[in-house]
Amino acid sequence: MMVPTTNTLVLITGVTGHIGFKTLLFALNSGFTVRAAVRSNSKAQNILNHPKIQSLAPGPRLTFITVPDLTAPHAYDAAVEGVTHIIHIASPLRISSGTDDEIPLNEQDAYFIQPAIRGTTSMLDAAHASQTVRRIVITSSLTALIPFDALVGDAPLPAEPITPASRVELTEGPYLNEFEAYAASKVAALAHAEEWLASHPSRQFDCIHLHPGFVQGRNELATSAREVFGGTNKLVLGMVLGKTFEAPIAGATVHVDDVARIHVQALSPFVPGDMGYILSQATEWDDAKTFVSKHFGGAVEKRVVPNTGHIETTRVNVDNGLTEDVFGRLAGFEEQVKSVVGHYVELRMKGMARRKRESKRPAAQQEAVRHAIATV
Repeated sequence: MMVPTTNTLVLITGVTGHIGFKTLLFALNSGFTVRAAVRSNSKAQNILNHPKIQSLAPGPRLTFITVPDLTAPHAYDAAVEGVTHIIHIASPLRISSGTDDEIPLNEQDAYFIQPAIRGTTSMLDAAHASQTVRRIVITSSLTALIPFDALVGDAPLPAEPITPASRVELTEGPYLNEFEAYAASKVAALAHAEEWLASHPSRQFDCIHLHPGFVQGRNELATSAREVFGGTNKLVLGMVLGKTFEAPIAGATVHVDDVARIHVQALSPFVPGDMGYILSQATEWDDAKTFVSKHFGGAVEKRVVPNTGHIETTRVNVDNGLTEDVFGRLAGFEEQVKSVVGHYVELRMKGMARRKRESKRPAAQQEAVRHAIATV
């Protein structure tokens, strides 16, 4: 782990998201001074008010800078002033809920692809102009390394293991759904970043790309059981709550704690730069039900988690050997399931207890009134 100095200042983007907030906590716990880029002052205040942040009492070690539009020209110029390291997590991602409409097909490029490209190259431009940045850690995705049709089981996977050096060509839209558009945005961002880096051989910083699989684990920003479903947590939770997914899903997952840890550890000069690292391990999705029965049997009996769904697994041969050599062992799927399902059960039980108290309150109040009248 890198030992922070008084001259070390880390810019982190995406701190209002699942991965970003966890990374922020890890960075502060590790002693770093952080400047967090947010889109509004209200989002900064929400972070400052979070119990996890307040318990750390970071004081001047945590400051904020507002970047309303991450894709605007020179968006990060002010944000990188005096910064020595950057963790760039922010990315355009909008997964529709049941009440939201998906992005129209003719707007996918404008919503996903171009913002991903501009957000990445804008950060690289700003870092190069600053002359103070020494390393950038960029959150990519495993979807940038595997052809999308193979990822979802519509085509054979490559015969060779997926490594950090694997690459796929960007396919033109329109895309079938937002997940495919998101995957394409990661392919495009990685390609343009590598083109930028190759064209600036005299730059004063190096760059690390991290490629997580489906991120699972406790979302510290979620305050209700419903909010735990954000992002890719909805895969495990959906299944154990009884959903059967129509299409197969690649069996490649990673614990959010590992993702956050490695983002911060990657700042160390002892970690080789201008490299990519895969953050993922092989997963059989239906194993989640075995782990839920093992660790949350009471919740299963009470039907808090029916544990009856199904996801067909597309087996992906991912080589994470380099990652574990450099950063240590990645937590297995059992730990991931315990983290996300445990959080869901915790919040669900709290919600049930609260509703029970509230349902009893009117009767208690009525009894108090009757008692008062009787004693007059």
